[in-house]
Amino acid sequence: MKGPLRFADIFSTHIQRQGVPRMRSFLFSVLFVIVAAGASAQAVERKPMAIAPILEQQAEIRDGVIAGTGRYKNIPASKRVDLLSKQAGLMEMLKGKTSTDDLSEPQRIEAFNTLEYIEAAINGTDDERMICHREKVIGTTRITRVCRTVADDRRFREEARERMEHGDPFGQR
Repeated sequence: MKGPLRFADIFSTHIQRQGVPRMRSFLFSVLFVIVAAGASAQAVERKPMAIAPILEQQAEIRDGVIAGTGRYKNIPASKRVDLLSKQAGLMEMLKGKTSTDDLSEPQRIEAFNTLEYIEAAINGTDDERMICHREKVIGTTRITRVCRTVADDRRFREEARERMEHGDPFGQR
């Protein structure tokens, strides 16, 4: 008896029988299946969130911001006004809803962006805040959600502006 069969043994035997080009084709096929499975798993994993806890948390934040106490005391007045305004719009949008499934995709994105803004305003971390938007995939009718930090978004815009100013819109140089 030879002992347990190892993957390396199978791999080297397959190469000897099939040759390198067939093996390369096989590996690309396996890689494609893994990537496709990962992409489909990501698309399915969205779970709806209950709206009531979000509204409760926002009411607590609102009371603290208005009182100007605790972790809210160092927020500048202009930022407080902005925060309360965005929060009022969010609460109006969520009124009468029980879960995030009751919102359209653009409304979910707007709610996410608003909640991120509120958190960043409280913590003073605006560059780390995530912002999302819907973007059409070039050459298709498919629309995807794209999310990145404020700092990344600013960097992408600056790089694009620099490429346009230097006559290299696609970064080919």
